[in-house]
Amino acid sequence: MSGTPTAPAPTGPIWPVRLATHVWHPNGPTGQALLLHGLGSDGTTMWRLASHLADRGYLVAAPDLRSHGRSPVASDHRIEALTEDIAALGSSWDLVVGHSLGGAVAAHLLTRQDVEVACALLIDPVLELEPAAREPVRAVQRAEVGRLEATAVAAANPRWSPMDVDRKVLAAASCTPDVVDRVIDHNPSWDLADIAAAWRARVHLLAADPSLGALLAPDTAARLVDGERITSTTVAGAGHSVHRDDPASVLAAIDALLGAT
Repeated sequence: MSGTPTAPAPTGPIWPVRLATHVWHPNGPTGQALLLHGLGSDGTTMWRLASHLADRGYLVAAPDLRSHGRSPVASDHRIEALTEDIAALGSSWDLVVGHSLGGAVAAHLLTRQDVEVACALLIDPVLELEPAAREPVRAVQRAEVGRLEATAVAAANPRWSPMDVDRKVLAAASCTPDVVDRVIDHNPSWDLADIAAAWRARVHLLAADPSLGALLAPDTAARLVDGERITSTTVAGAGHSVHRDDPASVLAAIDALLGAT
């Protein structure tokens, strides 16, 4: 792999696609929650968080992002395009949770005037991607899509449950390396930190351990935190997939945002 862009970044209008969406507790009386997965995953990989929220009485929607899972394959992978798809799913959410790429999409969603969000949990979101980091991230992400062996995934991620391993293998099989390339190449100026000023929701940033491959840099989180509307914690010992490495910390963060019952 040379790192040469597979296609130039699109510049034309953005057309949404209709996303395949997994729904838990369709008539949940408590409220509505939206879960956004990361690059190379799909909505089913958020199963643990979805089940927890459904148990609390929430309707939970976890879409497969475009070119992932059972959603349509698209040519445009600008963050704005992925966000347009999500905005078509609903205009009011009590909670939005986004991991990695899903965190970047959530960050954009939180700036939209046509979508109301009460609170959001961004799990090690990719808010910035420095030029020097682009090719290392590309290489790692390319290796995590396509046909994966469950034994290798389990060995590389000893803290994951068997279901997390199996869902990752199935999700990866529905995503191809060219999607990784397009997500990176279609967003040449990947710096979303400045848009935090437009967030109206309460937002908690849940960062992975910097020594274990965190993609939310500590200085970025520190720059955004104001201690009230935007808060942050780092989960020691957890890698980028915090919700798989240390699910208890993520469930606790969700409960703290919503108010434990």
